[in-house]
Amino acid sequence: MSATKYSHPFLNGLKPLPEGYDDELQQIREWMKSQSHLPYISDEYVFLFLHSNYYKVKETKDTIECYFTLRNSSPDLFSNRDPLLPKNKTILDITHMIALPKLSPEGYHILLYRLSDTDYSKLNFADAVRVFCMFNDVKLSEDRLSEGYIVIFDMRGCSLGHLTRVTLPALRTFMQYIQSAHPCRLKKIHVVHTVSFINQVMCLVKPLIHSNLLNLLHFSSEGPESAVDLECLPEDYGGPQPPVKQLHEEQRKNMENNYRDWLIESEIFKVDEKKRIKKPSKGMFASFTSSFKSLDID
Repeated sequence: MSATKYSHPFLNGLKPLPEGYDDELQQIREWMKSQSHLPYISDEYVFLFLHSNYYKVKETKDTIECYFTLRNSSPDLFSNRDPLLPKNKTILDITHMIALPKLSPEGYHILLYRLSDTDYSKLNFADAVRVFCMFNDVKLSEDRLSEGYIVIFDMRGCSLGHLTRVTLPALRTFMQYIQSAHPCRLKKIHVVHTVSFINQVMCLVKPLIHSNLLNLLHFSSEGPESAVDLECLPEDYGGPQPPVKQLHEEQRKNMENNYRDWLIESEIFKVDEKKRIKKPSKGMFASFTSSFKSLDID
């Protein structure tokens, strides 16, 4: 059992716990006991995974396995989570990552991402993925068991130069994490102010996208007002909410002041591959069959 100073994945805890899911919780607990490579996690952590999978046990197990495995196998994306590290500060300087203050009419949280500095030479893609995941972990902590997320990517200011900064290993891991590990209910992804080279972007990412995520994607040459109600949007986009820059600075300060140590501590939550129980081989028969197949027979 790992002793932590802070509560994970909810900094301020999750009370009361959801009712009516004791059986599902117990099934996950029993399964995790048999998976010695997985870290010990709180009931609150288990409920985050269960909730994101609509309390389906098998899907929850798959998410837990993928989540903690990727956090171990991709240290370039899931370590060095101090928001005050220079490389993380650079990403927070050149982007805007915000949660909008108002929920959608369906009760979903709305997240918006865009560039604030269009100089592509400043972008390190792996660093951007790391900070993106840090930001999202903070949002999961604050939003608790959200009914869903609508994500908006504003591509205004993106250039082919930015595309050249994308590294395939980091992109592949990012896409796997978002689709198979990130414990949230993703409802829609809107890509707005689409650029002329959007087809090149899709050629790069489409082979990595599962059909269920593809169904959530919506593209528009217009702005975020084509994606969500105007009353949800910042004044930059014609809505009544505070400007994007102000929201970004407030939420960045929250990450740096209130979540810094929590984010650093969260690096311990990953698998220990030395403890993973190997699947048994098929034994002597498999070895014999392999040897037989390798024989050259005249």
